[in-house]
Amino acid sequence: MEVLAAIVGKIAELTVMPIGRQVEYLLFHKRNVKELEKEIEELKERKVRVVHDVEAERRKGGEIEDEVLSWQNRVDDTLEEVEKLREDQLRASVRCWKWSFPNLISLHQLGRKAKKMTFTISELKDKGKFDGGVGYVLASSMGNLIFATRGSEKLDSRNSVKEEVMLSLADPKISKVGIYGWGGVGKTTLAKEVANHVKDRKLFDMVAMATISQTLDVERVQDEIAYQLGFHLDEKISIGRADRLFARIKMEKNILIILDDIWEKIDLDKLGIPSEQDLEDGKLSFTSKHLGTSQKNETYQGCKLLLTSRRLDILQKNETQSNFLIKALDNAESWSLFKDMVGDAIEDADLQNIATQVVERCAGLPVMIVSTAKSLKCNKTIHYWTDALNNLKRVDNGDMYGTVFSGFEFTYNRLGDDEMKKVFLLCGAYGPFMWFSDLLKYVFGLGVLKHIDTIKDARNRLYRIIDDLKASCLLLENDADKADGIKMHDIVGEIAVSIAHKSEHVFALRNDSMQDWPSKRFLERCTQIILRNCFIQELPQKLDCPNLKFFLLSFRTGCTLKIPDSFFEGMGSLEALDLTGLIIPTLPISLLSLTKLKTLCLDQCTLKNMDGIGALTNLEILSCLNSYMVEFPSETGKLTHLKMLDLTNSRIKIIPPNILSKLTKIEELYMGNALVKWEEESSTEQNKSASLAELGCLTNLTTLDIQIREAWMLSGDMMLDKLERYKIVIGDKWERSRNKRTSRLLKLKLDTSIHSEHGIKALIKQVEDLYLDEVNGISDVLFDLNGEGFPLLKYLHIQNNGQVRHIINTTEWNETHVLFPKLETLILHNLNNLVKICDGPLPINSFGKLTVIKVKSCDQLIYLFSVLMEKALSQLVELQVLECNSMKRIVLIENEKWNK
Repeated sequence: MEVLAAIVGKIAELTVMPIGRQVEYLLFHKRNVKELEKEIEELKERKVRVVHDVEAERRKGGEIEDEVLSWQNRVDDTLEEVEKLREDQLRASVRCWKWSFPNLISLHQLGRKAKKMTFTISELKDKGKFDGGVGYVLASSMGNLIFATRGSEKLDSRNSVKEEVMLSLADPKISKVGIYGWGGVGKTTLAKEVANHVKDRKLFDMVAMATISQTLDVERVQDEIAYQLGFHLDEKISIGRADRLFARIKMEKNILIILDDIWEKIDLDKLGIPSEQDLEDGKLSFTSKHLGTSQKNETYQGCKLLLTSRRLDILQKNETQSNFLIKALDNAESWSLFKDMVGDAIEDADLQNIATQVVERCAGLPVMIVSTAKSLKCNKTIHYWTDALNNLKRVDNGDMYGTVFSGFEFTYNRLGDDEMKKVFLLCGAYGPFMWFSDLLKYVFGLGVLKHIDTIKDARNRLYRIIDDLKASCLLLENDADKADGIKMHDIVGEIAVSIAHKSEHVFALRNDSMQDWPSKRFLERCTQIILRNCFIQELPQKLDCPNLKFFLLSFRTGCTLKIPDSFFEGMGSLEALDLTGLIIPTLPISLLSLTKLKTLCLDQCTLKNMDGIGALTNLEILSCLNSYMVEFPSETGKLTHLKMLDLTNSRIKIIPPNILSKLTKIEELYMGNALVKWEEESSTEQNKSASLAELGCLTNLTTLDIQIREAWMLSGDMMLDKLERYKIVIGDKWERSRNKRTSRLLKLKLDTSIHSEHGIKALIKQVEDLYLDEVNGISDVLFDLNGEGFPLLKYLHIQNNGQVRHIINTTEWNETHVLFPKLETLILHNLNNLVKICDGPLPINSFGKLTVIKVKSCDQLIYLFSVLMEKALSQLVELQVLECNSMKRIVLIENEKWNK
């Protein structure tokens, strides 16, 4: 019975309930249609709001989500079905036959469709809320916002740097790369080109770029990066913005972020940019530890940074691992870019001369070249071009040149301290090139370097300042043949002169005609007067310059301009004086009253009489480089505060005895290539000239540059082992060069065995540049001269020796020192008994920096290297072998035997 009841119940469920639902469709069809109409109206309202949102998103340049587009299509299709249903409603209202009976079948279908349609529209309406927004910024299109200046892709100098930057970015060990150079030199353009190329080469999945500028606007930078990553930062709290940007960046597998034009150390955490340390630590976000909101991206490989700045030191503060300097364009590339920008106008012969000058004034700065060329392109009249050239010649005009001036002036104002500023202005006022040694003499005398008492400390400080100025792109890198020179671009020099004139009251003129002296009012405030290679008809009897600290008057050579005796009377504050290239019969009387004078340079002068110089008792630096005088003044012995005496290349024949020995505060003595006739220390005759033994009294001497004819002239009391810097040349046939920036040099041509010269052997231990000519007592250079392996030697030149058999012989060597670790150049000439450069195994890293080997007239050499030595020469660039008559191979093949 129970079974039967269950069966009947199931039948009722399957039959009665569906029948009831179908009856409901018929009985309540009006209610269903009414509910449908309500849902339709609400859907139409939702559709209008979505359309408005979509239009707004498209006006902002955004892309519409596929979900939104699909929803709109479904809405349109649904509303079409609604219209068909309304047609069905009209048909359902038609009566059956001629009597007044409704069409029950149509009403049933209408009620059923209306019920189902109501459910569909309600669901569709709910899906159209789109709380997350209807669109997004297409991140992959951000590269379109990063474009470079047209024409830059044709510049070889830029392309080579670009490739090096991309190689560094591809290096897994490097996370931060820097680009630095002048304002307007093309750093931003290069960074944009790198951005485009790394995306094209698929080095990064995502690239974003933001400009930092002089004052960091954190929110603006965050918004720029977020926009390029396809989202908006709505957070008002700074840590919330940083946290969200941080988390979004880490969603990318690998990403490059370019921060352009930075002026200080950037706090990446404050911006919300992950660092390499964050990758190592597995950091998710700033607040994720507390909020638990961030999900770790297992594919995240790191965020790399490309930074640009005007100063290398700023990049270094931001811990960049690889930095690249963008230099100004050379003349050829400047002209090429200008022609490309200006177009056919350059073909006009009348304009070409002006065009050449215009390009020169643009200083190799692409921003100036492009801007100037575009302004000239549309006007081909010679008057317009001439006016443009004249405008460029005015340093502080308001056009593009003025913008460049402002950029350099801002860099100058941001220099770390007054010392750097004063050195920069002095370099600019002097000219586009000067020797470091001259600058050192000036700044020491002027007291520019604070809390500095010794020449050694001043040199170290000045080298640091010069390096910092190069890092700020205010000085140029040196040419290889002028390693100790200081270079400044002409345009930067003009800017420096302009700043110095306004802020320091400096008057500077070079390679020009001196028409009029500055006004009396300016001279009263003037602190420096620098006149180089100027045509001056005559000097005034007196210049009233009570605040003048530095006066420089230089000519190329042999100038007969007369200096009046009273000329210096109004310069009582003078601390540094340089008179170069003059014929000076006697020192002006007013010069001898300059009691505050600390530096006096009389270089390239003909000095017939220096009587009275002993009155300058506060003098600390005296330079007579390349000057001519028969006899050094005996009054020099009164200059007991003298710390530097420079007589390099001077044609002084006699230095009276007992003069040098009185200069006990001398730290640096330069007498290289001077023609001084030194007396023997043991001479019984009354000496007319000093002996080298007097140098033994100079207990503060740390630097010595001297050339003597023979080794016996050296005194055993000279304490050579205490020298920190030296250039000692023995012999009279050596060429003098200032190209190499080495501080310890020996050139030896001895008539005795090297082993008898104990002072010289002590210097060999620290030597950087060593020349040996006809030096006896050497069979094995390493064993006989430096058992420690010459740890500091950079240049080795050996010639005219019949005793040397090996440079290195380690067959019986028990030491483990690295041999010649810093040697860069090895020259062997006319060594008739040399059988091997290296005999025996080499310790690891020996010859690790050797780049040049030159061998000539070594007739016993059968081969140059063994295979083992060849493997050590990984840095070798130049190899030259000449007139070695027995040479059969450069590299000896192992186990190969030669027929004698």
